[in-house]
Amino acid sequence: MKPKYSNLLSPLQIGEVVLKNRLVGSVALPHYLQGPELFPNEQVIQHVSNIAKNGAAIVVFSDWSNMTQRQVGNIDGRHFPMYDLTDESVLNYLSQLADAVHYYNSLVSIQPSFFNPKGLYIVDSPACTPEEAGRLASEKPVYRMRLMTGEFGQWRQITEDEIEAYTDSVADRMFFYKMLGYDMCTIHMAYCMTFLGQFLSPLTNFRTDQFGGSLENRARVPLSLFRKIKQRCGQGFLVEVEISGQEEPGGLTTEDMIAFGRMAEGLIDIFQVRAETMDTAQPVPFNAAKGQYRTISFAEKMKKAGVPQKIEVVGGYDDIDDSEHFLAQGKTDLIGLARSFICEPEYVKKIQEGRGEDIVPCIRCNRCHGLNLTGPWISVCSVNPVMGLAHKIDQMNPPVDRVKRVAVIGGGPAGMKAALVAAQRGHNVTLFEEKDVLGGQLCHSDYSEMKWTIRRYKDYLIRQLEKSTVDVRLNTKATPEMIEAEQFEVVLAATGAVPKLPDIPGADTAGAWMPVQVYGHENELGERVIVVGGAETGCETALHLAELGHQVTLLSWQDALAKEATPTHYRAELIRRMTEEERLEIHIQARTTLVKPGSVTYEDSTGIYQLKADDIVLCGGVRPLQDEAMAFYGSAAVFDYIGDCRKPGNVQTCTRQAYAAASQI
Repeated sequence: MKPKYSNLLSPLQIGEVVLKNRLVGSVALPHYLQGPELFPNEQVIQHVSNIAKNGAAIVVFSDWSNMTQRQVGNIDGRHFPMYDLTDESVLNYLSQLADAVHYYNSLVSIQPSFFNPKGLYIVDSPACTPEEAGRLASEKPVYRMRLMTGEFGQWRQITEDEIEAYTDSVADRMFFYKMLGYDMCTIHMAYCMTFLGQFLSPLTNFRTDQFGGSLENRARVPLSLFRKIKQRCGQGFLVEVEISGQEEPGGLTTEDMIAFGRMAEGLIDIFQVRAETMDTAQPVPFNAAKGQYRTISFAEKMKKAGVPQKIEVVGGYDDIDDSEHFLAQGKTDLIGLARSFICEPEYVKKIQEGRGEDIVPCIRCNRCHGLNLTGPWISVCSVNPVMGLAHKIDQMNPPVDRVKRVAVIGGGPAGMKAALVAAQRGHNVTLFEEKDVLGGQLCHSDYSEMKWTIRRYKDYLIRQLEKSTVDVRLNTKATPEMIEAEQFEVVLAATGAVPKLPDIPGADTAGAWMPVQVYGHENELGERVIVVGGAETGCETALHLAELGHQVTLLSWQDALAKEATPTHYRAELIRRMTEEERLEIHIQARTTLVKPGSVTYEDSTGIYQLKADDIVLCGGVRPLQDEAMAFYGSAAVFDYIGDCRKPGNVQTCTRQAYAAASQI
C-alpha cells in the first residue's frame, strides 16, 4: 500500500549515494547543550543522533573548533561548544557522533566554520585603514556584519597566494572529517556571509582583478574550493552549499544562482536554498503568514532551469502536507528542517503512519536559540518539554506503579498538556474547564493573524484531547468538594492567571482595556488608541490594533521594545514590523504618570505631555490565581499546581511544568 506521504518518504539517489528519504536535519545545534568539555559530550551526541533516529536522511553538524571563542566571543557565543582538534582523544568523540548517526542509516554532514583571515579584507580595495573601514560601515550597513573581520589595524586585500592557502586548508579540513567518518560537508554561502559568500556577491566583492567583476570571476574562489574538496575526498563525499535564493537588492539574483549552479556541475551536489537574510531565513510569525514560504519560488525557478544540483528548501517548512505537495509537484528535491525536528521527537514515525495532523507544530518562538543574553543558559523548546533533558529524562521519571484517577483543573495550555501526558501514562484523567472552550489565554490567538502559530498549537492540543481517553468536562467549574466526592487520587491545579492593571495613578478609574480583553473586541475600540507598556504583550497588541486600522500610540518606559522577547531573529522581526507600520507611533523612555478617561499623561527627557485617545489599553502583566489553586489542596491524596497559577510565564514554562508534574504520577 502506497504511504500517504510517499514523496517525503521516497529515497533519493545522488551519484553513488542514496538518501533514505527527502528530509534533512539542517544545522541547528541548540546553543547550551555543551558544557566546558572540549569534545562533543554525551548530551550533544544524543541530540544529534536523535535527529537521525527521528528520521532525517542527512544530519548537519557544525565544526565547533574556534579555540578562542570563549575568550573573545560575544556573551551568547561564550557558551557555545568549543572542540580541541589538536587533542587526538577528542577525535574519538567526533567519530562516535558520526557512528551514532550512521546507526540509523543516515548521513552526517560537517559544516565548517569559516574564520576569515584576521586583519584582512576578503574582497575590498587595498590599503583600507580602520578609518576608511568605519566610513564604509556607516555608509553601507552590510559591511558591519559581512566584511569587518579580525582585529583592528591595517586592513588589506587578501592575495592570490593567501586565497590558495586558505582554500587548501578548508579542503584539508574536509578530508580530515571524512577520515573521522563524516559523509559530506555543508558549506555556508548565504546572506553574503563567510569567505565564499563574500567573494560571490556583488554586494561585497568590489575587486578589479581576476576575482572580481563578472559572476564568472567572482565564482572563481568558491569553485576552486569545491574542486579541491572533490579531489581530496572523492565524488562520493557530497558537497551541499547553503545559498540565498536571491540576495538583498543589488545582490545575487535567482538567475545568478542558476548560472552559478551550471558552473558548479560535478562540484556541488545539493543547493540548500535560503532566504535573503538571516532573519528572514528563519521565519517567525512576524515575517511569514501561514502557508507562506519565501524560498519555494526560488527553488522552483532553479528546478525549471535544469540546474544539475539537487535542490533543498529550508525555512519554515513545518506543514507536512505542504512539503509533500511541493515534492509531488517537483518544485524541490529535499526539505530541510531544524526546529521541527526539535519540536517533535517522532516526526518521521508519524509521517510513516500517515498521521501528519498529530505532529507537534512549531510555534516559531525561537526559544531553542536561547532565552536571552543574560541567562539562564539552558536549551529549551516551547512545545517539546524534554528538550535539554532527553539524555536523562528516563531516569528522572518514575515508572507507573498503578493506574490512578487524576483530576486536572483548568483547560489552558498547562492543563491540556498535563491531562494528555497523564493519560498517555495510562491514568484515568478528567479535565475540568469552567468555560465552554479549551485554550485558556491562548484563545486570544483566534483573533490575530500574527498569532497563527499559537492558534495552530492550541488547536493541536484540543485535537489530541479529542483523540485521547481524557474525560473533558466543559462548562464545569470544579470545586474541592467535587474532587473529593468523586474520589480522585491526584489533583493538578492549572487555574491560570488574570490580567492586572499597572501601578499608574488613575489606572483603576479610567475605564481602560487590558490586552487580553482587546482580542475579539477590536471593533469596539475607537479610531485613536493609546497602548501603555512596551513589553512583548504591549508591542504585539499595539501592532495588532494598528494593522486593523486603528491609529495607535505606544508608550514604553523602557529604553527598548520587547526586551524580554527571544533575541535571536524573533525580536528583530517584531520590531521591524512595528517600525514599518504607518499607523503605529512609538515612544520609548516615556513614563506614563497619569491615566484619565480619554487621555494619558507621560513624561520623557524633553518634557511632560498629554495625549488624547478614544480608548486606552494598559499592560500591567498578570496576577497568578494561586489562592484558587491552593483551595484544591487536601481534596486528593496528591496535589500539585502548574502553569501561570504557579508563576506567570509562557507556553514553554507551562508545557515543561505540566509534563514534569504529570510524569511523576
